[in-house]
Amino acid sequence: MLNELTSGWIGKIIADISFSLEIIAVLMILAAILAALLNFVRHLMKHEPSQECIDAFKSTVGKGIQIALELLIAADLINTVVLAATLENVAVLAILVIIRTFLSWTLIFETEGRWPWHAKEKKKKK
Repeated sequence: MLNELTSGWIGKIIADISFSLEIIAVLMILAAILAALLNFVRHLMKHEPSQECIDAFKSTVGKGIQIALELLIAADLINTVVLAATLENVAVLAILVIIRTFLSWTLIFETEGRWPWHAKEKKKKK
C-alpha cells in the first residue's frame, strides 16, 4: 500500500519536499557565509580586525553549516524511509548520518571551544 502511494503523485510531492530541504540547506550555507563576510568587512572598514572578529566569522559560518547539516539529514531521512526503503539505502543513510554528526560535533568544538556533550558555561552577572 505504502509503495503504491509513494510511486504516484504523493511520492512526487515527498521527493519535492526532500529536494526543497536540500536547496534550503545550500542557501543557508550561502547566507551564513555572506553574513559573516559582511560583518568581517564592516569591522575592517572600522579598522578593527581582531581575533574576536575572526571568531565571530567562524562562529557564523559554523552555525550556518550546522543548520544545513540538520536539514540535509532530514532530507536524506525522507528520501530513504519514505521513498526508497531498501537495506542498501538505509546503510548509506546510516553512514551519512554518522559523518554529518561527526562534522556537526567538530563544528561545535571549533566554534564554541567545547564538545556538544559538555554543558555551556553560564556567564556570571556583574
